[in-house]
Amino acid sequence: MTDMDHHGDHDDEGMELEERLRAIAEQLDPVPAGLFDEAMLAYSLRTLDAELAELTFDSWDEATATRVRGGRARLLTFTAGELVVELEVADRRLVGRLSGGPAAIEVQRRDGGTRLRADELGRFTTGELSPGPLRLRVSPEHRAPVVTSWIRI
Repeated sequence: MTDMDHHGDHDDEGMELEERLRAIAEQLDPVPAGLFDEAMLAYSLRTLDAELAELTFDSWDEATATRVRGGRARLLTFTAGELVVELEVADRRLVGRLSGGPAAIEVQRRDGGTRLRADELGRFTTGELSPGPLRLRVSPEHRAPVVTSWIRI
């Protein structure tokens, strides 16, 4: 038996052991129902072709000195380079403005998306949205797409 054959046996034994341990873990501590599907959806919704817009202001953030207290609307600002996305979230609707003028916008949800268009001044609005997490994918006419981080409404 050569040294290589000996290492090959160890690799096979290690893989067998790993498979047995996976089977035991699945029996003793199974993945919660729906978690795998949600993880796969989150993975599939990642966008390698879009820049991530950083959340730079959230009126509900207690660390923000200018927090709007008592108001029902939530104000958010996302920034990606020169592009600024300002959002007002009120009554499960979004009213927004982009610094870059017209753009295609997709409100992305776990169960799909809604497509919108920002006008020449960068303004857009949605109808009433169901509660839950969402993010925006903004595709300005003259620059690469941008996605916001997930927010919950």
